[in-house]
Amino acid sequence: MSLGAPERLALGTCAFGRSVDARGLPLDGGEILRGRVVAIDLRSPAPSERAPVLNALWTGICVVDGLLTIGRGARVGIFGAPGAGKTTLIECIVAGCAADAVVVALVGERGREAQLWIERCDDRTTVVCATSDRTADERVRAAHVAFAHAGALRERGLHVLLILDSLARYAAALREIGIAAGESAGRGGYPPSVFAEMARLVEVAGATREGSITLIATVIHDGDDRDPVSEAARSLLDGHIALSSRLAEAGRFPAVDVPASASRTMEAVAGERHVAAAMHVRRAIATLDRVEDARALGIAPHRRSEKAAIAAEGRIEAFLRQRRVATAAGETLAKLWQIAALLEGSDGDVLNSATSR
Repeated sequence: MSLGAPERLALGTCAFGRSVDARGLPLDGGEILRGRVVAIDLRSPAPSERAPVLNALWTGICVVDGLLTIGRGARVGIFGAPGAGKTTLIECIVAGCAADAVVVALVGERGREAQLWIERCDDRTTVVCATSDRTADERVRAAHVAFAHAGALRERGLHVLLILDSLARYAAALREIGIAAGESAGRGGYPPSVFAEMARLVEVAGATREGSITLIATVIHDGDDRDPVSEAARSLLDGHIALSSRLAEAGRFPAVDVPASASRTMEAVAGERHVAAAMHVRRAIATLDRVEDARALGIAPHRRSEKAAIAAEGRIEAFLRQRRVATAAGETLAKLWQIAALLEGSDGDVLNSATSR
């Protein structure tokens, strides 16, 4: 980096409730951070230092906690075009997540949006920001500072939620740096080094014996989720939450396209009953999508699974929609089991259950 910025900064618990730039300078009008000094580098845990992902990180978002459960220490992407509700979704996750600390890395964000994040920063949250008008070096370094801060908190035994908004703008900044350095552009105009750096960044997240960093990275695309950055991100992450512009335009929040989304850690962190119920509901959502055109033409479905999905459609839609407030995990699971029982044609006791592990 050509910033002339220090390679070590005061980070960790001293940065709770604070907002800083890529140099570690305050953006909130407060004093210079003073405390434990941390190296600004991308140090990912060695395989022997990593711990398995065994516990859920509850986000307060029904569709995520119920159908796409995130493991503590997982790396998850939120994919969507502009206007699909990405910002509102991550705001709600930050407000309702069951994490010890939250780190928000704003890379190339608009100044107005950055100011809103700075204003809502609470006592467990740190915002690291380099807005869109800052140099590519600053935008990249802002991400590195945020990851170094999250790593320092993990070493202290904390479970950290790290938001990177956005991974696509981080990649764009890397592209600017690479092209300026004379690298040859590859697919989509990205030098090969961009994808290597993306991998280095993402690998910092994860669970260790001390604590964990759960990464939620947004990946903005122009409607084509097969662009090079999106494809690379999908290969690096443990799951993806796909946002649908069509659902957002129809007024659904969050506008999650469930059949297009996946969590690779769900089976490791959710109980058997939870996983089974989620499977039933996901199948029903896929069925409703499949018969949508036929129903619009007045063609009545005949299969039992289609009839069951239609009978439960109102409850499914209510589950997928949410006001912009967190829903407790127990309430989410109770609703999920009710829908699963309805789909199975069962009157079983869906409310009295052990919580998922």
